[in-house]
Amino acid sequence: MYAVISFSHKNTNVALREKLHFSNDENIQFLSTINKFDNILESILLSTCNRCEVYIFIKDINDLSKQNDREDIKNQIAIKICNDIVNSLAKFKNISQEILHNIALIELNRNAIHHVFCVASSLMSVVVGETQISGQMKEAYKLSYNNNLCSKELTRLFHFAFRCAASVRSMTDISKNSVSVASIATNIAFDFLNKEYKDSTKEFNALVVGVGEMGVICIKNLIKHNVKTTLCNRTRKNAEDKLKDLGLIDIVSIIDFNVLHEQINQYDIVFFAVSGGIIITQDKIFKTTKNRIFFDLSIPRNLSFDTKALLDSNISNIEVICVDDLKNKAEEHINARKDNIKNAMGIVGKFTIDFECWLSSLGVDPIIKTMRHQAKLASIKEIDRAIKKGFIPEALRNNVEKLLHSAFNEFLHSPTKRLKNISNDENSDSILESIANVFGVQDRILLNRYKCEYDDTKLNV
Repeated sequence: MYAVISFSHKNTNVALREKLHFSNDENIQFLSTINKFDNILESILLSTCNRCEVYIFIKDINDLSKQNDREDIKNQIAIKICNDIVNSLAKFKNISQEILHNIALIELNRNAIHHVFCVASSLMSVVVGETQISGQMKEAYKLSYNNNLCSKELTRLFHFAFRCAASVRSMTDISKNSVSVASIATNIAFDFLNKEYKDSTKEFNALVVGVGEMGVICIKNLIKHNVKTTLCNRTRKNAEDKLKDLGLIDIVSIIDFNVLHEQINQYDIVFFAVSGGIIITQDKIFKTTKNRIFFDLSIPRNLSFDTKALLDSNISNIEVICVDDLKNKAEEHINARKDNIKNAMGIVGKFTIDFECWLSSLGVDPIIKTMRHQAKLASIKEIDRAIKKGFIPEALRNNVEKLLHSAFNEFLHSPTKRLKNISNDENSDSILESIANVFGVQDRILLNRYKCEYDDTKLNV
């Protein structure tokens, strides 16, 4: 059984999402812990600015329940397992269990599958249609798979999720002229600049802290609008390499990370998008004569303060905008794409049903049953033909039938045994799929596409 435990921008505020952020090492450590639970076979954890989600595969509920014909009993057992994971998450992150239980979204079975497909297709993102989430899910899958924390079952799920996301992008305009949290932030920045510097000869400048995906989007948008831009990164070489890749090494200035505190007050606009938590504390911010705007696009947050905290300190001309503050702008984007979202949800629904049908077709029993049934039909057909042509008398029908059935059973004995032996191997899907296709158990084939593709691109932050 598939299950999802979700904490996202839809049910969790930015302060709590910050506490639920996982580094790669923490990710592996937590999944290693919950994979030791008796009934959890595989797990993946996705940690982004806007969501913390645990995807798990629970052993066959029929093995856990004496009353296995009762769907509600199965779900109760699965929910109990998910609640145990929430308890472990609360302990791991030192958060109140009650707080997490009150907001946790738990999905099971088809709802869990549908949820994963929606997330991969960016239908649950702050900015619907953004493409960053697909890469983030691939990285989460890669981390879990390479550390032996997930295998066949979640690989199947994520494989279909990525195919679903690709279909949504190709069959709708949901990602056409796609925007992201970072691009929305830069649009707000341009509105700010137009307001502040309209009919003015003042020079304005922007600073981007971090060369991850968000930082790169900010840089590209700023340069496109001819904004004087400076880049700061923990590692200067990574910043230089990134600007060379972008062809902007002679256009964008670079400052060293160790002088960030000294120079932070020189910029009209600053975008913070670097990993590692707090890098600027309020005592480093000085009041100046010009209005400024800071964007904190990172989780955990890079700034220890917000607009209100600055106002309380008599600094009234700096606005601090975090990820959650961008939701209103994102809503405008969502409203403009309602038709595309409706079509995309239809695609996700179809993929959810297709995935369930695909899973059932990969079972060994249906394949064996079909093989034997087709052998029986072939036997009957040939006996009828032989009797009609006078090769054998009608009186011998039953004996010949038994003989042929016995021969086919002997012939199929070894393949049947081998099929059952390989059925639990994580690389068996393509074999089972091929056989199912040959014998007509299913209509399509996905040869050599079992293992999920994942993005090997390293984000230098």
